[in-house]
Amino acid sequence: MPKDDGFGHGWLNDWFKIPKWMLDKLTEEDGALIPIDPEKLKKFPKAEKDYQVFLENASRLMIRFRKPERLIKMIVNVIDEQLKLTHTAILLYKEQKNAFILIDSKGEHGIKIPIGFIRMTFENPLVKMFNERKNYIISENGALIYKETAALLKNKDNISKHKDLADLIELAMRQMDLLKANACMPLYYKKSLIGILVLGDKLTGAEFTRQEMGFFMTLANDAAMAIANAQLIESLEERIEEIKDLYYREHRVFVHTAIALATAIDARDPYTHGHTERVTRYCLAVADELKDIPEARAYRNFRETLHISALLHDVGKIGIPDAILNKESALTAKEYEKVKEHPVIGATIISPIKELRNVASEIRYHQEHYDGKGYPEGLKGGNIPLIARIISVCDAYDAITTDRPYRKRESSDIALDRIRKVSGTQFDPVVVSAFLLSHEKGKLKA
Repeated sequence: MPKDDGFGHGWLNDWFKIPKWMLDKLTEEDGALIPIDPEKLKKFPKAEKDYQVFLENASRLMIRFRKPERLIKMIVNVIDEQLKLTHTAILLYKEQKNAFILIDSKGEHGIKIPIGFIRMTFENPLVKMFNERKNYIISENGALIYKETAALLKNKDNISKHKDLADLIELAMRQMDLLKANACMPLYYKKSLIGILVLGDKLTGAEFTRQEMGFFMTLANDAAMAIANAQLIESLEERIEEIKDLYYREHRVFVHTAIALATAIDARDPYTHGHTERVTRYCLAVADELKDIPEARAYRNFRETLHISALLHDVGKIGIPDAILNKESALTAKEYEKVKEHPVIGATIISPIKELRNVASEIRYHQEHYDGKGYPEGLKGGNIPLIARIISVCDAYDAITTDRPYRKRESSDIALDRIRKVSGTQFDPVVVSAFLLSHEKGKLKA
């Protein structure tokens, strides 16, 4: 009895000696079960590669790539380095060209096909063979191996039931000749042919084994999925960039339109020329100080909304008579009530535009007071939109520091002092603090 290891496993020590004993008996010249010369045994071919490990490593690498071309280069490099072929290439379908294009070809040890040199449409016999799945009529796994296909073609009785198949096979083989292909594997994603893997000869001159062909088909399936995913990601990224570009172009057009409209309104009153431009600049400076507060973050796009709102905050003055806007003396109570209509008029003009409905509310409430004594609705505190509160302070500062028909401008220091005095009543104290900070940093200077 073999000595036990204390765990009841002592018998394992002798069990593991059995394979060595069998090999010794196989190779013994005297009394061997199957006498084999030890020197001849050394000449036996080495065990085939561990393809499962190869596939796992290749698959792990594939998921790292977001660009189809880079992924394809990796696949071709891996095959070339591991299997030592005369050349390896991949043809990939390009939708914009409606053709299969040679994306990469590796062949430092032999042949190398120029990139982009080969372009095949769906009418190409080799592509047609794979696209119409006729490869499965002559191949169990779908791969086309040149010598096996040539042998099949010599005995046309094997394919006599399939009309025109022999001609298609012959034409497909001519394409394989041009590609110097020992074997071709289709890359299918779902029901679509997205590429073709082209393999040259082994540098050793040996034929591909059944195990190797199974490996290549598995690799082709994995590669097809990885390439399709990479193409999808690339397509989405391109679409996102297109949308971004379209958005920025439309946004620029819209901003310039808003500026032109604001300038046209300013032009009606020579005393307020440049008012909108300055108020917008002040507002954006204040936004830099407030962009991280919760109310600012609640906006889908805080800075952009503020920018547009500031540009259009006085658009409602288009409905105020010139005689009132340009009056050089103090306004009567009735005239002042008319002027007070401009926020509502502005919101009414803007609100039909779907994309500017959030801007409309900022325009409507930019004359509200923090203590609820403003107009048009007498909103109070946080019920007034943040952007409207910012415009209110900046609008007042510019009004104080510029000439008006009925009074001369005041200095910046006087304007700041007046704003401080009504902080918490007319103006939001948080916005006032941000405004004063912007001024200290020199951001409000002309």
